[in-house]
Amino acid sequence: MEDTLRQYFGYETFRPGQREIVEAVLKRKDTLAILPTGGGKSVCYQFPSYMQPQGLTLILSPLLSLIEDQVMQIKRRGERSVAKLTSVETREEKEQILSQLEHVRYLYLSPEQLALPQIRRRLQQVNVALFVVDEAHCISQWGHEFRPEYAKLGQVRRELGNPTCLALTATATRRVEQDIRERLHLSDPKVVRRSVNRPEIQYIVDRVERNEKDATLLKWMTRIIRPCVVYTTTRKEAERLAGFIEGATYYHAGLTIEDRQLIQQQFLQDEIDCLVCTSAFGMGVDKGNVRTVIHYTMPATLEAYMQEVGRAGRDGNDATAILLYAAQDEQLQTYLIDTQYAPVLWMDQLKQGIERGESYAKMESRLRLNPDDPAYRLLKSQLERGWTKEQIIEWQSERKQVKWQEVTHMMNYILQHECRRSVLLRHFDEVPIVQPRCCDVCGTIEWEQPTVIKGLQAMEWKKRLEQVFFSSPDSV
Repeated sequence: MEDTLRQYFGYETFRPGQREIVEAVLKRKDTLAILPTGGGKSVCYQFPSYMQPQGLTLILSPLLSLIEDQVMQIKRRGERSVAKLTSVETREEKEQILSQLEHVRYLYLSPEQLALPQIRRRLQQVNVALFVVDEAHCISQWGHEFRPEYAKLGQVRRELGNPTCLALTATATRRVEQDIRERLHLSDPKVVRRSVNRPEIQYIVDRVERNEKDATLLKWMTRIIRPCVVYTTTRKEAERLAGFIEGATYYHAGLTIEDRQLIQQQFLQDEIDCLVCTSAFGMGVDKGNVRTVIHYTMPATLEAYMQEVGRAGRDGNDATAILLYAAQDEQLQTYLIDTQYAPVLWMDQLKQGIERGESYAKMESRLRLNPDDPAYRLLKSQLERGWTKEQIIEWQSERKQVKWQEVTHMMNYILQHECRRSVLLRHFDEVPIVQPRCCDVCGTIEWEQPTVIKGLQAMEWKKRLEQVFFSSPDSV
């Protein structure tokens, strides 16, 4: 196996946990792999296809940026039999890819693409050897609300003949682990769990006055090592912060696909060294030298926090995670919890329309409902499954309770005067450890000289886009 690893991936040995996962997959055993960020999860599903070359490896991935990065990494090592089905490809391009599936080794797509009947029908005609769910915690984190297609992956897997399933994530509590098992219909899975601890990251929480938050952020920018990522909750906030941080560029889902692709490539290639972004960026993106991750606003969960700070120090060198907190920051998260579910008025209006025999398309037009609104999509999926109004209201109440509890866990991390690493490890059912260069509470923070600021101005994006995509036939 090491010879194959060296030949196709250029590595001399497997990282901890990788061989165990690969061996389980090769024995056609359902596997749940929980490896820390930077632990080499992609090798775990890419490697088996070279040992058992017959069949398609199907990879379900949550974000466009993650799919783009993974496909680029595979092509960079010389593998060409890889394809993707995303919102970027035209209808003609998708049809061409589907017509050639027998010659594809890896196919990346989102759960929304997999939900399309024509794609599922085509996949049923080929041999899917391995069904991979990357960032599998999204089944629990998003599958209930924002991405209902995640909740249907187990059903789709059955339609494809129950191929061997490999679920991968960097963060999963025991509750999330059970959620993944149930929703993917994993049969007596092999569970490989490595510690979530990232010893190379030091953790800092800076409690500030609300009116001093911007100034505090600028002070940190003079101390930190770049490249860095600054996370915030809203698109508007990302644009505002990037406007006054020297050398920064913003990234969020509101940008065009072309701009997002370009900015991601500039960041990966060190042409930009400060990215201000929402959660639309980051999961799984393979940039080893990010030295600092700053949270301008607090995440809603410790799982999301660990995923995002995990962008730092993937090369194993020292990195820093900083969270800025001002009193009542949590109110934004509780507000988002209250507003992410459909109001009772929508339930009544849709129920009445259904009783009259109206189609959803007609009701969406008449009631001015956005088909892409996550709250509406969730309500629609529940109504299609025959849920009553009372069942939906009860379910919403239970989910809100779960989410409020998650915000409470996040607040405990921020406010408790206890080793931050210990708080994080206990949350994931691990034993706290003591290490040097740990956190601000332990008082073992270390600093190096900040790097020279560099970055491209936003006005250069279009020019660089032309250079990246249209400079030669090979780059198109």
